[in-house]
Amino acid sequence: MSQPIDFVLTWVDGSDPEWLRKKNEALGRIDTSNIDARKRRFRDWNNLPYFFRGVAKYASWVNHIYIITPGQSPSWLNSDHPKITIVNQDDLFEDKSILPTFNNCAIELLFHKIPNLSEQFVYFNDDMFILGETKETDFFKNGLPCITAAVSPILPHYSEDGKGTYGIDVSNFSIVAKHFKKNEVIKKNRKKYFDLRNGREIIKTVCCMPFTALPGFNEMHIAYSYLKSTYEEVWKAEPDELAASCKLRFRGDFCLNHHAMRYWQMAKGTFSVRKRSFSKMYDISEKGEEEGAVRCIERGKPTMVCINDNVVDDDDFEYIVDRVNAAFEKRFPDKCEFER
Repeated sequence: MSQPIDFVLTWVDGSDPEWLRKKNEALGRIDTSNIDARKRRFRDWNNLPYFFRGVAKYASWVNHIYIITPGQSPSWLNSDHPKITIVNQDDLFEDKSILPTFNNCAIELLFHKIPNLSEQFVYFNDDMFILGETKETDFFKNGLPCITAAVSPILPHYSEDGKGTYGIDVSNFSIVAKHFKKNEVIKKNRKKYFDLRNGREIIKTVCCMPFTALPGFNEMHIAYSYLKSTYEEVWKAEPDELAASCKLRFRGDFCLNHHAMRYWQMAKGTFSVRKRSFSKMYDISEKGEEEGAVRCIERGKPTMVCINDNVVDDDDFEYIVDRVNAAFEKRFPDKCEFER
């Protein structure tokens, strides 16, 4: 019998007046030069129902779904469903003096604190959707998280407004680099890193072979499979750094997030290889860039899609949301058991 697999989802209603009041009060008390409080970090595309419709249709095997929110709940959600639990993010923090928090990165470091969470769980951002039939083995095989893996340099990448994830990636990897050496990682996990299911990600690993030290790991921005015990292991290894990052009320340029746990799994070799073609991420910054995502949704291929919000212009944003959501409505026209 396979072990249960839970889904974890983070969500916020960024238009809620009371939440906005608290956020603006917190912003008024700090230096905002080194934080990321852009509205795209909090705004809602109003397409979360399609995540649940995809789960109901293509991942009905899921054991339980935990939705982490700042005391909010989508009005349309059937919160009484036996597979649904809404978790107030504040309850995950032992130190209540750092609340309220508007730092999703900090919340991501505390998933192991979710009551009754299964050992095997999958983390979804609210921009990730299931479009086709899935199996438990798409996320876990032989008790190990499924990852498309490569050794890869951490590359600076910034949007038009000068923000990016580079510093966060560096901070996450610094945790792992203290505990793992490149030669040991490759020697113990050579078959996994050179598994053909990694697709062209293998090229990254090959190009990094001459490096003496580990330069980093690749990023596949889609549904992250984790072991709760990995979280506990990393917290035991680096409690001070993780705790310090959790005290940041807003996402910082060099804070930590859940990728520290993913990197740890990749360095330790506690993962199974997943085909690169399982998912695709669309990084959308302006009108026209949504067309690929729309076609993907309409075809239902690949199995999963991530629609990453980097839209700067408000008019473009409204147009893009309408186009994407029209495609979702066409693919998932009917309400599911998770909706009222």
